[in-house]
Amino acid sequence: MAQSLISSLTPFKGGNENFDFFIKQFIEIAKLEKWGEAKKILVLKLNLKDEALKFLVSNPKLEEINHFDSLVKKLEEKFCKKPNFEEAQRQFNNLKQKVSQSISDLAEQVSSTTDKFSNPNNSEEENIINLTEKLKLSKFIEALRPDIRVEVKKLGPKNFKSAVAIAKNIDNALSDDGAEINVTDSGINQILSQQLSTNKQILELSEKVNAISSQNLCVNSLTEAPATNSNNDQNNQQSPCQICGKLNHKANNCFHYTRGNYYRGNVRANYNRTFRANNFHPYRSRANQRSNYGRGFRVGNQKFDFEENSPTNVCSETIDCDISESDKNKKESFEQINNNFGEKGNVSEETFHALNVKIANNITVQPFSTEIINLKVPKNIAKNKDLIFIPKKNKLGYLINESLNVPTNANLFHTIIENNTNKVIHVRKNTIMGKLSTFDVNDIMSPSESEIYQINNLNLNEIHKMRRDELLKSDFKLDHLNDKDKKDMQDLLLKNYKVFSKSYKTLGETSAVIPEFSLLHNFPLQTKPYSIPLMAKKYAQQEINNLLEAGIIEPSSSSYCFPVIFIKKKQNPNDNNSEPKFRMVVDYRLLNSITETFKICLPKISEIIKNIAGRKIYCVLDLKSAFFQIKLRDEDKRKLAFCTEMGNFQPTRLPFGSKNSTSYFHTLISKCLNGITGKNVQFFLDDIIIAADSLCELKVTLQAVFDRLTKFNLTLDPAKLQLCKPEITYLGFDLNANGFSPSEQNVNKVTNFPRPKNLKQVQMFLGMLNYFRGLIYDYAGIVEPLVKLTKKNTPFVWSVECENAFNTVQEIILKKPTLKNFDPNLPISLITDASKIAICGILLQKKDNVFYPLEFFSRKLTPAECKYPSIRRELLAIYASVKHFHDQLLGEKFELLTDAKPLTEYQSLDKKPEIVARWLLYLGTFSFTPTHIPGSLNPADFLSRVVEENSLNVNNITLFQPNDKLSMQNISIEQKQDAILSKIMNDLSVNKQCKQYFLDVNSGLLMIKNAHKNKKKIVNRIVIPKSLIKVCIETAHAPHFGVRKTFEFIRHKYQWKGMYLDTKNFCEHCEKCLENKPKAKLTQTQMIPKRNLAPGQCIAIDVVGKLPRSTDNKKFYLNYN
Repeated sequence: MAQSLISSLTPFKGGNENFDFFIKQFIEIAKLEKWGEAKKILVLKLNLKDEALKFLVSNPKLEEINHFDSLVKKLEEKFCKKPNFEEAQRQFNNLKQKVSQSISDLAEQVSSTTDKFSNPNNSEEENIINLTEKLKLSKFIEALRPDIRVEVKKLGPKNFKSAVAIAKNIDNALSDDGAEINVTDSGINQILSQQLSTNKQILELSEKVNAISSQNLCVNSLTEAPATNSNNDQNNQQSPCQICGKLNHKANNCFHYTRGNYYRGNVRANYNRTFRANNFHPYRSRANQRSNYGRGFRVGNQKFDFEENSPTNVCSETIDCDISESDKNKKESFEQINNNFGEKGNVSEETFHALNVKIANNITVQPFSTEIINLKVPKNIAKNKDLIFIPKKNKLGYLINESLNVPTNANLFHTIIENNTNKVIHVRKNTIMGKLSTFDVNDIMSPSESEIYQINNLNLNEIHKMRRDELLKSDFKLDHLNDKDKKDMQDLLLKNYKVFSKSYKTLGETSAVIPEFSLLHNFPLQTKPYSIPLMAKKYAQQEINNLLEAGIIEPSSSSYCFPVIFIKKKQNPNDNNSEPKFRMVVDYRLLNSITETFKICLPKISEIIKNIAGRKIYCVLDLKSAFFQIKLRDEDKRKLAFCTEMGNFQPTRLPFGSKNSTSYFHTLISKCLNGITGKNVQFFLDDIIIAADSLCELKVTLQAVFDRLTKFNLTLDPAKLQLCKPEITYLGFDLNANGFSPSEQNVNKVTNFPRPKNLKQVQMFLGMLNYFRGLIYDYAGIVEPLVKLTKKNTPFVWSVECENAFNTVQEIILKKPTLKNFDPNLPISLITDASKIAICGILLQKKDNVFYPLEFFSRKLTPAECKYPSIRRELLAIYASVKHFHDQLLGEKFELLTDAKPLTEYQSLDKKPEIVARWLLYLGTFSFTPTHIPGSLNPADFLSRVVEENSLNVNNITLFQPNDKLSMQNISIEQKQDAILSKIMNDLSVNKQCKQYFLDVNSGLLMIKNAHKNKKKIVNRIVIPKSLIKVCIETAHAPHFGVRKTFEFIRHKYQWKGMYLDTKNFCEHCEKCLENKPKAKLTQTQMIPKRNLAPGQCIAIDVVGKLPRSTDNKKFYLNYN
């Protein structure tokens, strides 16, 4: 074995061969064979040839070395030359995963190559280390195979190690058998030899590129000092022309150049020539001139413009050649720029705007990949200032970002070029890549402007002092109270000065709820800023300055960028002289499309109104810039950056317009007011309402709310408070001691609404009314003609019925119908009625012998229900009404009023149908007394006959809640605890060759592959352990479907052995299914004997068998009767 390995080792001949690769092979063979120190030295000397052997023989001291490592070190000093920067860059750019290369080998190759390229001196500076790690991550993902690269990008690893781990898992999942590749010795030799030949090719190419890059292709090479005749002849014979490629002449004597045909020829033809210096003149074509004209870069209030006539090459001498009349202006600009150089050759700041930047060498960028490129900085630029690089627009499709750079000693700086197309892009040496400008913050920002960028660093005590100083008694509107109550309320409010804020500087700030903005991918999104209206520009400037001064926003250099919208706020109709105010909102629609949803169900407005109405005194508190009081994580600030005409900024607090801002703020207020909400305190987002029956009770409740707000460091806006009012407007309703009714503003909107002229206007009118439909008696019957107009394929015809309905509903809203709030101390009554087309119910309470309606209910009967007899329809009305008012009636004694007298003794009904039995079983859970009333006294009698055709019984919709026991995490735990499944998972971790079972890469769950029922595709299902079978069936059977539907629902996602039998047994023994399942009535047919009047009139034939075999081999016989 040792002999075969030694023979496979290629001797080292010295020269340009890869010594590192040779010594690595040698050490691996020595380890396998367990060689001693002397044997390693001897075998190493035997494998040295040519120059390496001559070096060994010519140095007698090497013969005296007895340590293998010392001998290797001497040889390494002689033959192992460290690659220069260009070679390291070339190796870095050419990294790609080979067909047989594993993920681990690729990761090791990327790591070592990136270290040589980015950190050759092994620096421990944090900036260099961070940059190296980012380059490793970027290059590793780019070097992966396309199928693995796509999946890795979807998961978005944050560092190099996590990317390697994810790529390994994906590689194992994508492989056919899932097993690791076993490489034989011959395979190792083949891979090593292949790598050796590749390294040779790389070295040869690097030498050629170095030779090419050493040639000076700039304009200055055309104006060198003249040499002797002999030298000129020799150079003419050896070096080709840089324009036409022919020998025996220089570029300045070229026929193409002197006639001016080269640069004025076909631009497309010139571009296709290979590696020729065609950038002798600025703006070879008009297209280039147009693309550069007018470009610029804005920093603060100063704009760096790119002049149209700025030169592409700054030369110490102008080119003496024939030029056309159209180029005279360009030549003059050359000379003018040259005259503006200082004594030391530095460009003066008065004349320097922007200079062209060229690429230092030829580069090839593969599709959907990135490369690091070197850009040449003009030698005469001052090096004590930072330089801004602005890329040039191009038609090839590559992308280079703007950057702030410090050039190296070789007048180079590095940047990244990205190819987002599906084509290979070739960029030639000396191609203009963009413009370069100097940058100094002190030159572009005045002291008054720089003060804006200071962040609010006040501590909490200083902010509290500012809140106390800026708060005044006149800020609270309490003129409607008497002097004593007014003074008491003012003392209470001023005592709690910590919860009031009048400016951004004193705004509250809390981290009780920390928002998280998780994105579906990490590719930055950018949009252009919107133009700001003229009337809002002054306000926008002032608003951004205030936010910057308060630290709510900060300057940003994020790659994310979204536009800003200024929305006009509601203005006081009584104040016509005040300036309009605007609300700044960022247009995050593009970001919201890739943001993971954090959804919290907001409380029902109807429930809030019902709980808080009917009190004597009210207060409404409004938080000051509510969303701005929640802090953001540092990693989320850059994702929410926005752009304006004043610059780019990013928020430090929760902004308006974001997808999850409302949910996070509702979570914060719920946490803040937890335990004190109820009949006295309710909230909807930033509007908190407090109700009481006396001023003393109101003060106690107010103090409790203030204490909670102080604890969470939340602040209110004193200008928007509504304090101690007997009637108040909240969420579109007027609340008072009598109940609630539509607000005056909404009443005016309805009554002033113009007569609809098309379908859209009808829908707008009905949408406005639906918010108050619970306040309108017989709403469905009134608006029925209008609803018919909204049906599909119905022509818009404004009839007399529509006009009457429109006028009637406006008259009802104008009267402001009022509903009483539910009072648990008063008796409850329920009135029901039914007709042939509908049923209805009215919930009432009786006070002083007068019935007050609380809520209305009605719905249309289905075609099957219309066929019920009258007594069953009356019972259905009772059942549906009780079910609708379930929350108010459960556990309460109430009186049931109906005009169907037989139902007063419904329990005595005989031979109840199955559906009637279910209704009676449900009604048995309520406590009520049935009372008969005449139909003429039943107010629900008319309501049951006129209903909205499209009305639906919303309470019949079943909502399914997910079961926590069937979460991915819980299933994974139960699978590992299951005896059978854990054994399968262990076998898969050792040997991944399995036809059906496999482990999911992301969740780690045990999955099974099965053919779909159409046999055309494979479906992956989760294997359910034995402990979760019952839970799985219960969740699927929640709607109480039959066996077939329940089984189809389960097999869509899960699987276990005997799944159908378990599902069938569970469904057949379900108590609710057995209780509600209608029993089929079996009717026995009458048996009538037939009489035969004559022989042979009726013949009966039957086959009897299977019988024991007869002697003639028969098993059946035919019976004839």
